[in-house]
Amino acid sequence: MKLPWLYIDTSTYLKLFLKEKGSDKARKLVKENSMLSSAILTSECFSALSRRKQAQEVNDKTFDRLVSRIKKDLQYIEIVKLTDDVLKKTEEVCLRSTARTLDAIHIGSALLFQELTGIDLTFVTSDKKQVEVAKLEGLKTLYVG
Repeated sequence: MKLPWLYIDTSTYLKLFLKEKGSDKARKLVKENSMLSSAILTSECFSALSRRKQAQEVNDKTFDRLVSRIKKDLQYIEIVKLTDDVLKKTEEVCLRSTARTLDAIHIGSALLFQELTGIDLTFVTSDKKQVEVAKLEGLKTLYVG
């Protein structure tokens, strides 16, 4: 049986590796669904982890371990490449909303995947502003917080 599709944004993906509010729910979701995200996922993850390292919220050993796990676990996620079509869809999202650029890339990636494949998916995020824009764009959403 094919698992249902979830589009997971960076805020929720990081919950798989860090103990945060919603981490248990995020871990349960990834076990029960096929995962999809944007090519920007790793860059956003590494940026967030670097900020935590600079703020001394994670030490060097933990940082290195998390970076390694994120790279390793990417094999379990279908990645939407950053193509001209994704950027066009992102621009449309930006023109219709107040979405920040990287949030709009995630939303645009999910919308394009859904359009091209005909596969219904659920957009999962831990960002309250992003979930509202995704809803307005017609995506089925799930907030993990």
